[in-house]
Amino acid sequence: MEVGRQILEKLQRKKKSHLMSTVILPGLEVHFYVAETQQIIHLKGRHSAEQLCTEAAKKLGLSPLCSSLFALYDEAKRMWIPPNHLFNVDETTRLKLHYRMRFYFTNWHGTNKDTPVVVRHSLKHTGHQGTALLDSASLTYLYAQSQHDFQSGLVTLRTCRSEEEAQHIENECLGMAVMAISHDAMGKNLPARELARKYKYKNFVPVSLNQSISQRNLLTRLRISNVFKVFLEEFNDKTVLNSSVSKHDLKVKYISTLETLTRHFGCEVYEPLSVSVHENDELPSVHADGGGAQRHRVLISGTRGIKWQISPEPSNDKKYDDWTAFSDFHEITHIVTKEAAVTVYRQDNRRMEVHFAGHEEALAFASLIDGYFRLTVDAHHYLCTEVAPVYVKTNLREGCHGPISTEYAVHKLKQEGYEEGMYILRWSCTHYDYVLLTVICNERNTSGEITKTFKNFQIEKAEGGFRLCGTDVEKETLRELTDRLCGHCLSTDNTTLKLGRGCPPQPRELSNLLVVTRPDFITTPAVSSQLVFQRINKEDIIQDKHLGKGTHTNIYSGMLRLKSDEDNLISFSTEDIPVVLKVIGAGHKDVSAFLETVSQMRHISHKNMARLYGICMHSMDIIMVEEFVQHGPLDLFMRAHHAELTPSWKFQVAEQLASILSYLEDKKLVHGYVCTKNILLAKSGLDGQQAPFIKLSNPGVSVATLNREDKWGFGTTLWEICYNGEVPLRDKKRAEKEWFYEAKAKLVIPDCSELAELITQCMNYDPRKRPFFRAIVRELDHIKEQNQAMVPGAVPVQEMDPTLFESRFLRTIRDLGEGHFGKVELCLYDPHGDHHGQMVAVKSLKSESEGPESSNLRREINTMRELYHDNIGMDYLGSQNYIHRDLAARNVLVESEMLVKIGDFGLTKSIKDNEDYYTVREEQDSPVYWYAPECLIHRKFYKASDVWSFGVTLYELMTYCDRKLSPPEMFLNTIGRSHGQMTMARLVKSLESGWRLSRPPQCPDIVYTQMQRCWVHAPEDRVDFKGLIEVFERLLSSEELSLLSSC
Repeated sequence: MEVGRQILEKLQRKKKSHLMSTVILPGLEVHFYVAETQQIIHLKGRHSAEQLCTEAAKKLGLSPLCSSLFALYDEAKRMWIPPNHLFNVDETTRLKLHYRMRFYFTNWHGTNKDTPVVVRHSLKHTGHQGTALLDSASLTYLYAQSQHDFQSGLVTLRTCRSEEEAQHIENECLGMAVMAISHDAMGKNLPARELARKYKYKNFVPVSLNQSISQRNLLTRLRISNVFKVFLEEFNDKTVLNSSVSKHDLKVKYISTLETLTRHFGCEVYEPLSVSVHENDELPSVHADGGGAQRHRVLISGTRGIKWQISPEPSNDKKYDDWTAFSDFHEITHIVTKEAAVTVYRQDNRRMEVHFAGHEEALAFASLIDGYFRLTVDAHHYLCTEVAPVYVKTNLREGCHGPISTEYAVHKLKQEGYEEGMYILRWSCTHYDYVLLTVICNERNTSGEITKTFKNFQIEKAEGGFRLCGTDVEKETLRELTDRLCGHCLSTDNTTLKLGRGCPPQPRELSNLLVVTRPDFITTPAVSSQLVFQRINKEDIIQDKHLGKGTHTNIYSGMLRLKSDEDNLISFSTEDIPVVLKVIGAGHKDVSAFLETVSQMRHISHKNMARLYGICMHSMDIIMVEEFVQHGPLDLFMRAHHAELTPSWKFQVAEQLASILSYLEDKKLVHGYVCTKNILLAKSGLDGQQAPFIKLSNPGVSVATLNREDKWGFGTTLWEICYNGEVPLRDKKRAEKEWFYEAKAKLVIPDCSELAELITQCMNYDPRKRPFFRAIVRELDHIKEQNQAMVPGAVPVQEMDPTLFESRFLRTIRDLGEGHFGKVELCLYDPHGDHHGQMVAVKSLKSESEGPESSNLRREINTMRELYHDNIGMDYLGSQNYIHRDLAARNVLVESEMLVKIGDFGLTKSIKDNEDYYTVREEQDSPVYWYAPECLIHRKFYKASDVWSFGVTLYELMTYCDRKLSPPEMFLNTIGRSHGQMTMARLVKSLESGWRLSRPPQCPDIVYTQMQRCWVHAPEDRVDFKGLIEVFERLLSSEELSLLSSC
């Protein structure tokens, strides 16, 4: 068979026919894009994709650090292979795969100054200075792969919208050929004229372009050929030789040019059967059916995360670049696959469900997101069990790090305590078959003094297991090897090795394994030593009956009086809400820890965390004011209703508890007192209409004073849930409990087998073996998918419009504002009557308002129902063919310090696809000082008119909305005060003559420049919102941000 294979390969090389090139030989082949590299061939046996990738990386000389960027690809099926896929190769197998770089990060080379440079994380990270993403061998292979993709048409050239642009793209392609030829010829000492005779451009340009040129007349082809020869000679004579351009430079330039010359270079675009995006547990906010006319596309990018769009018509090229962001990789918690469906979960409980044509495509999609997550967020975690690499699962089980550098290993040992015997296991950065054991050792120096030092010991991966080099100690696993070494002391003349405590990987740990795509993703906020919390006056609190004692506090029920935020010193509205009061004496030894808890918990915002209103300091007492939760502590409720609790009910409680603890873990916070008595039940879930809903109570003492693991607490809490709130070892005396833990005894395993294994893992006496909460959340979802008994019974869902709110469920809290025709109230929408509904702002007309005001409000409602966007941003509005017409600071709503939303769509108008502007015909009050000239003169509103208003709004932001510096005041102060149409006439005349708002005090020049770009007189010459987004994203991710913050 081997002889036949060699003959067939020779025939392929000799004939070079299309027919022969498509023949797939017996066995499994892994092909490479580097010509001189022989393919990998396996004729029998079981081989995982992960093992084949490692074999390929060794063959190419790639470093272990860069090998995680690569995967196997089946060109025939156009399908990526997950790393845990297992191939069973026998005499019937005929499979040809390609080894490719799959995980690509735009601007890894740093040549594009408009976007952040992508680097590996470095402890010496300052500005954009990190460590290079690729090694030399990886760059060489990426260049060969990119050249193949470009020439074969595997990557698509960007869309040309004119003849001029098409010619420009053709010239760029010929320029790519010049770079490729110059790269191949470098080092061969060929004269420039010889290059043109030896190399033909048609072998280095896309097949489609070559076919296009071949169909042109002879004179045109000769002209292109002659121009190309001249350009090739000039490039080699003037650029390559005179500028000392290296092969490395040409590779980088070639790949960086492809990023702009092609569409979605380095990204993957999927066209699934259907896509739906869900907000929490609600109906999907967007949906596409495979059977309908509307299809969706999903794009995965290393630097931009997950995006989706409605597939545009082939004739509508403009919408090919209109994508809606779903999530960055940092926001993803886990992925669930079921047959051909993939569900991606975010930390805020949003989820995207994607249905594919087959199971293979679903796994390829899941493995792509999973891989990018490990490269950018957490190198030692997997989001999806079905595609998890064996290498990662083994490392977690063994407590071993990936190929982190010595610099990070030493840094971690210092952070963990810098004690003798502490060690880290990590795979070698240079060799695939070695693990390094980095240990803090005692070393005797020349003067006889003993000092601490860091030593690296090699562990060789052999067929029988792992062996410590230089010794006969060999074990089957790394865990067994380190356990064996912990009982022995190894000494040399100057150094003593005695293993103590290991330091396994931790969630979201920073190291050189992580790729930094945006500087703000790695910025660690400075921990303030100053305690900050919301103060509450004693007269606003009514203390009621005593509910019991906490660990350090007395607990009371009570009422909190909330006042409205109106600027009215004479009268204001109030509302009394039920709360829980946790009281600690001011002289208590833990009072400082108590205050620190309040300060830290103000940063926590999660639906399963009890709300902390603030703190009251009165006389000798300090009172924590916390949200009252209707059904009280979970343990008491479970004991009272144990006969009604189903496995599904308990499982849902466990899921919600794991979700909030995972959130705290990501925030680097430890609760410390996780148990059923500290879990509050907001909704019982026993009425058959809704699920149980829990809230974790605040711990009461500072997390900084605790040296406990929440994983153990979660395990015991799961045990309590399984046994209906019973406390473990409740009847045991203190001495018996101490003996129980000293003996490392285990609790009785509950009958709920699905949770029993998880309880055992969490209550492991070795903290290193306890799972992270992200892994717990993932495993709980996996259990739910595998066992339908854990899924709550389906409740018939009535078809309803999620934008309709029934007025009978609206409970008015207070007035927010009032105008001439209408008013806005803060209301609680509480359809279940449990006081845990949704806080909403209700805009309504006064009862006496009739006629056009009513129709205007209905039009505004209909407009808002059409919009689905996190911010309803201006670029999004324009993409939906809407013009806002009333953009101003007063209409920008602040949800949090980092999130704003655009409101008030009373003047918003829709324009048709074939129109560029809207002409106003009705008479309404208009914000003229925010309007562009064409709006005032011709009453025409373009999308660019909103850009003008954005510039005025930006001006307002930079003046902090100071009324003395407001646009009306600044204009009237300039031209003098007048009335009615005279003011309008003067405003128009001033704008036409070039008058603009002046630069606000302390406003950076670069920001004022953007205002001026918005205020260009002709609409067609103004910057668009996409251009503004690019500028501000560049500012926020560049060194210029420090200049802005210093102003």
